[in-house]
Amino acid sequence: MTVPGTPADPGAAGITGTAGATSTGGATGAAEALRPPAHQVSPRAKTWWTVRGAIRWVVVIPVVTVVLAVIPAVPWFVAVLAFLVLAAGAAAHLIVMPRFRYAFHRWEINPVAVYSQAGWLTRTRVLIPVSRVQVIDTVAGPLERAFGLSTVTVTTASSAGTVRISGLPTETAQSIAAGLTVSAAEDADDAT
Repeated sequence: MTVPGTPADPGAAGITGTAGATSTGGATGAAEALRPPAHQVSPRAKTWWTVRGAIRWVVVIPVVTVVLAVIPAVPWFVAVLAFLVLAAGAAAHLIVMPRFRYAFHRWEINPVAVYSQAGWLTRTRVLIPVSRVQVIDTVAGPLERAFGLSTVTVTTASSAGTVRISGLPTETAQSIAAGLTVSAAEDADDAT
């Protein structure tokens, strides 16, 4: 069974660290570090993140400006200054965030594990053994659907054991969900 995101090299089933061992193998010592997952999300995710961020800023900036403008004790120029600072912050955020996020967001699924890396300020890496997979969800909100994207969520019994892979093309997300469902069902080593 081939799951999208599976390495082509059959010997690459584990996540190779800098020590040359795999994280799914035996003890390798403290020097091992995880390599980044193999696949980036869709380039359309940058536009999706930008639009989603812009919608938030379009709500926040006017609300803060109006609130400051209607408070009698606050001089009018404070509201104008707040508007300018928020607008500059929004512009910087909308330029920087999608690029950093796209550069770091990665995913990989192999016969042994589901591996994801996400974030742009706070960065997170999550590795879940396929034998622990319990629920696989594919979700696409209205904005995601407009860009042809979906999010795959892979959940285990552990509260910390959830992998979310956002910004995937819808076809890839559906294929991942179907492939993982089959792989998890075939896995005889039930670790739950």
